[in-house]
Amino acid sequence: MPIPYRLVVPLGTLLFALAGCSTPLTTPPSPMLAAPAGEQALATTTDCCTSLASLPYRPLPIGEILDLRFMPETPAHAFDDGKSFFQAFELPRNAGPLSLDVTSTIRNGQVFAPTLLILDAAFTPVRRVTSESLSVRRPSGFSGARLGEAFNLTPGPDTAYLVIYSSRTDREATTPYESEAQAYARVRGLAAPPGPDPKAVHAATGTMTLEVAALTRNDGFLSLGNSTTQSTAAVQPRTTAPAAAAPPRDAGDIDPEFDYRRMIEAALKAGDIELAMTLAERAERDGHPGTRAWLAERLQARTP
Repeated sequence: MPIPYRLVVPLGTLLFALAGCSTPLTTPPSPMLAAPAGEQALATTTDCCTSLASLPYRPLPIGEILDLRFMPETPAHAFDDGKSFFQAFELPRNAGPLSLDVTSTIRNGQVFAPTLLILDAAFTPVRRVTSESLSVRRPSGFSGARLGEAFNLTPGPDTAYLVIYSSRTDREATTPYESEAQAYARVRGLAAPPGPDPKAVHAATGTMTLEVAALTRNDGFLSLGNSTTQSTAAVQPRTTAPAAAAPPRDAGDIDPEFDYRRMIEAALKAGDIELAMTLAERAERDGHPGTRAWLAERLQARTP
């Protein structure tokens, strides 16, 4: 365990040094419902449509990142595997192969675990990819632990519509993910803390992102439209044996893809102000402006 670091520099001087030339902080995430409240909201929501053909489809844009909300104001439908809030899209006609990058971030111990349903031109289901096909990704950059995967499909008569929702089976499962204490141990090269991994509840409500891009190569993607099953690289599988602890290393050697703010929060909780300052400086150098100002606010809030 790191020895708590006693701050001997006047706090005002430290805050000024941390602030430097900073930019505004990132936009806070959208409000979310606790999982029980989301389930209750879903149970009382009226089914919007009588069939898959009558869902409110909208065009799926190429080259954009869509922020998708699954909330009480979102349409709901009783699918054959359970009622759910959903988003429905019409795939672009005469388009070449597309890649779909699905990301659903774990927040406050819960996550929206999606199923992707592909329909043909007659609105008949032809492919169903459940949340079990998504991988658990560790925190990186300013992204927290999350479910994510990339797929490809080729629009056509047999691949005409995409519906994203959460099935009954999806919501009965949970997802183990890396805790703050585990992330801190990993970045410091320490032994993993005892105890099981935390588990994220699969909620009926939540948010996720869908990045749509024209596919320019044939490898590295799971396919929704055929039998290709090659996965994108560098993701953490759902069930993995604990890795051996890495040799201790200096804070200056930290991989720039680590979630700096999560690491800084963990350092502050451990009383390691020196490490927190080192991480903030490294984050600024790695292209994350505003980290020092954010740390300054945290230190100021801790002052009696």
